[in-house]
Amino acid sequence: MSVKKRSVFCALFAFALQAAAQQPECEHVGTRLNALASADQQIRQESNLLEQNPASTPAQRTALQQRWRTIDSENLQQFKSMIAGCGWPTTTKDSHSAWLLAQHADSDVAFQRLAKGMLEAAVKAGIAAPRDLAYLADRIAANEGRPQEYGTQFSQTDRCHLELDSVDNRELVKRRRLAIGLQSLEAYEAEGRRRFIPPDCPGKTSEQKN
Repeated sequence: MSVKKRSVFCALFAFALQAAAQQPECEHVGTRLNALASADQQIRQESNLLEQNPASTPAQRTALQQRWRTIDSENLQQFKSMIAGCGWPTTTKDSHSAWLLAQHADSDVAFQRLAKGMLEAAVKAGIAAPRDLAYLADRIAANEGRPQEYGTQFSQTDRCHLELDSVDNRELVKRRRLAIGLQSLEAYEAEGRRRFIPPDCPGKTSEQKN
């Protein structure tokens, strides 16, 4: 049954790619995707800066979280419409933007799984990067309460604590990361702490010196 489903899905994916080439409204889908991805990154950068600022207030953080949710919701609706009408993007840059939007579509895990199937086909076609697929697979696993296979997802319980979400086997995770060109798990965890834990947190100064 699974083989049949994959075959049907690959056929649908090929049809979607063909339809994208035929529909005039899809000619500029890359520009639209990149604009949504830019908005996605902008609000997250604002949030990181606000969290890093010890003078930020709860009211400021709440207001930004509301804007964040609004942007993600609007992005998701537009992205789903683009995918339904145009299929998965056929260039590496546009595919990366599409991956980013799927990665942050946490309110619709069913759609994330659909996007993952399309991304898998794009990876096989040489359009998308395997690392994007690894990140999305881990994101879905985390959302579903399953262990990660590549160790790409963190949870931040508060502004001073960042934890790697559960993985199936740490040694296997290291091998999988190496196989697709991701940095070592240890370096990735250290980078996460540097990026997301503010410098005023206890222990952060000594950690930066090591």
